[in-house]
Amino acid sequence: MNLNGKCLIAGALALALAPLMDARGQVGGPCAYDSYPGACTIATVSKTEASISQKSIAGGPGYEGFEITFSYAGEAPQDNPLVRQALSRRRDLLLVNGWRPGPRFLEKYAIAPGKVFRCALDVIKSGSCTPTLFRFPAIDQADYFER
Repeated sequence: MNLNGKCLIAGALALALAPLMDARGQVGGPCAYDSYPGACTIATVSKTEASISQKSIAGGPGYEGFEITFSYAGEAPQDNPLVRQALSRRRDLLLVNGWRPGPRFLEKYAIAPGKVFRCALDVIKSGSCTPTLFRFPAIDQADYFER
C-alpha cells in the first residue's frame, strides 16, 4: 500500500473514532471503578500453541510466550453480575497490550504455579471502559523489556 492509501485509512479511522473521543482525545472514558482487594494464585504456567505462535506474529513481541492462568479470592460481592461473570471463567495474566509474557518476565516477577500475589478486581461503576480488570501491584503488566 502506498503512502496515500495509508493516509486515507488513518484519516478515515480518525473520523470514525472522533465521536467516541472526549476533549482530551480519550476513547471510552472517563471511567470509575470499585476496587476489591484480594489474593490471586497462579494456577498454571505453560507453553501452548497460541503462546508459542506469538513469536511469529507481524508486529508482535518476537518471543514465545507463556499461558499464565490464575484464580482470585477476595472481597468482591458475589451478588454483582459483573463479579460473577469475571470469576466464572479461567483468567489469563497478559501484558496490557494482550501479549503473553516471556521467560524473562516470569523470572523477573517470580511467576510460578502456586505463587500468590496481592491483586485487586476492579469493577466498573460508570463509563464505557472494560467492565472488569485485575490489577497486580507487584507485576508491571506494561513492562515490555523482553521485546
